[in-house]
Amino acid sequence: MGRSHIMRPTNVSGETNCSKLCPTGSSTRSGLYCTVDASWKSPADKAGIGWSLYSKEGILRLQGSSAIEATTSPLVAEAMAILLAVQQLNCTGYNNVAVLGDSLQLFKCLNHTETDVGKRDAIFNEATPIVADILALSHLNRFCFQWVPRNVVQYADHLANRARCSMQEYIVTWLQT
Repeated sequence: MGRSHIMRPTNVSGETNCSKLCPTGSSTRSGLYCTVDASWKSPADKAGIGWSLYSKEGILRLQGSSAIEATTSPLVAEAMAILLAVQQLNCTGYNNVAVLGDSLQLFKCLNHTETDVGKRDAIFNEATPIVADILALSHLNRFCFQWVPRNVVQYADHLANRARCSMQEYIVTWLQT
């Protein structure tokens, strides 16, 4: 795929700077952001995942996609997409990355914090065990999570759909050093 055909977000909420995407106090000096999406049809069919890592200038640096085993819901497929992305980012040594996706329910779970009373109002759903794994890796690598509109994850959605339809094995591609 040539660079001219890459559909990448050029403007994420007015900025591609991680410090503007993540909550105050999070350490995101790298300016890197990773868009993530999943493609899901039914609990009987394989799903697809796609993710793409960008520099603060919007240059695509790394991407991954795969067909994955069938999941019970789109929420679980989205969670698996984020887990595979943060696992790869962790293995390749990336820190301070803003992870962006369009699943509002999932990003509410990922950003759920303790209340001012100190008690945590738990959010339980079918993705809870996967969310726990994502959060464990995010604390090690200082990843933050931000919901964005669907058009921002357009390229990750393309990767996920292509992977699901072609039953693609997991492929990670370096595009920029």
